[in-house]
Order: sequence, then structure tokens, then C-alpha cells
Amino acid sequence: MQTQRSFWLKTLSAGALVLGLVYLFLQPSTDTSPSDSEPVITTQQPAPARKDNEIKMTAAAPITTTPSNQASSDGQGITPELQERLSAMQQRRPNQHFSAEQVIAAVKRTQTWTPAEEIPRELPLKPEEFNDGRQFIELDSLKIETLMPGDQVKVRVDKNAKDYEVIIDRIEKHDYNSISWYGHIQGDDGQTYNVSFTRGEQLTVGGLDTPDGHYVLQGHGDKGWIASSQLLFKTDTSVSDAIHPADVDPNYTKDQDAHHNH
Repeated sequence: MQTQRSFWLKTLSAGALVLGLVYLFLQPSTDTSPSDSEPVITTQQPAPARKDNEIKMTAAAPITTTPSNQASSDGQGITPELQERLSAMQQRRPNQHFSAEQVIAAVKRTQTWTPAEEIPRELPLKPEEFNDGRQFIELDSLKIETLMPGDQVKVRVDKNAKDYEVIIDRIEKHDYNSISWYGHIQGDDGQTYNVSFTRGEQLTVGGLDTPDGHYVLQGHGDKGWIASSQLLFKTDTSVSDAIHPADVDPNYTKDQDAHHNH
């Protein structure tokens, strides 16, 4: 009887051991690493949303640095005074276009002409007139076109003379597509000397009264000359400038001439 009970106890113990082993093999894995199908949860905060203008800037072409004093367009930095000058110039010359940048540069220049480096042989002069003492010049045509009443500009009438300052008084547009600038020089002697320039499409003529005398200017395009009136209008001493009465009085007779001689 005791032998039979011991047999059944051993049998039950073996069965329990087998069941325990089977239970251990059937338990799910305790690996805590996430599977490929499960989402990964992180604590990183999402980047802040960018504004529309920031997105456009990053999508644009590479940024290049432009100096602040460089004008990006012809109309940039136009002041009311410059706009008034441009409007007046355009009204005087409706068939021409004036660049704002070129006008700004011309306004800063102080002279209307400079001595020519070479004698412009294309000027309509006689061969002897190229060597008669007149000064050949290069006109700053745009500078003249920019002049407005109240402007001051320097002129040199002779290569050895001083620069005179001309103050522009008024401007007149003529019906034949010419414009005249009228001004004056205030001399150190207290006198006022009149100055005028007239410009057509190609021809420029001018007259300048100065403390050094009267001067005449002529230009064709941007080439020209300036000379003293005394140089241009020389008198021939071999020819008498006396006027005989018979030349102006048809009733004058030789008898009257003989009577005056007695």
C-alpha cells in the first residue's frame, strides 16, 4: 500500500514539473524594445511654423550684397528739385530723353566747357582761322541743358584768363526749336556783365561780356571755339573809315567841296 502511494506521488511531481516547463516556454517575450510596426515616441518639440515671407526668402536665389550708395534704377532717389529740373528739361526738349543719373552727374559739374585737347578740324572754319588765336573747346552740352534760373556755372573765356562765375537769370524757348539761357557776371569792379547762350539741335552760339572784354562763342555739337571780339573783328588800318559827305548827301556838289576848302 505504501509502495503504491509513493508511485503516485512521483508521478504527480513529474507531471507538475512538465507543466511548469511548458508554461515557461509559452509565456510572451518581455523584450521592451519597440517593434518596427509601433510608432516611436520622442520628447523632441516640433519646429515653430515659419511665416510666409520667411519661406519665400529661403526659396529665393542666393542673396548678393549691393552697396547702399549704388542706384538700382534710373528713378531711384529723385528729389522734388531734381524732378522739377527733369520736367522743365523735358518740356523744353520734348523729343529728347534725359536720364536721371546723367542729369545728377551733370548738375554736379561746375563748368560748361573745357579746353579741347586737339584742334577739331571738322569745324566749319577757314584754314587760317584754325591758327588765328581762338581757343578751341569741348562743350558740356548736357550741363548747359540742365541749367535753371538761379544756377551758377563757371566759364573760361581764355586759357590764360580766370574762371568767371555766371548766374543764370532766365531761360527762353523759341519757336524754332532753340533755347536761350540769359545770365550775368558780377564783376569785382561792381559792374554787371551780361552773358547769353542759344542752342539749337546742333549749333550753339553765345556772347559774353566780361571784365576782360567781349567774347564770342560758337559750337557745333560738342566741339567749338571761343574768341575775343577784338580778335575776330580786326580793322584794316590801310583803309580809311572816313565818310565823305557825297556818299550820304546826293545834293552835295563839288562846288560846295571847293567852297569848304577855301
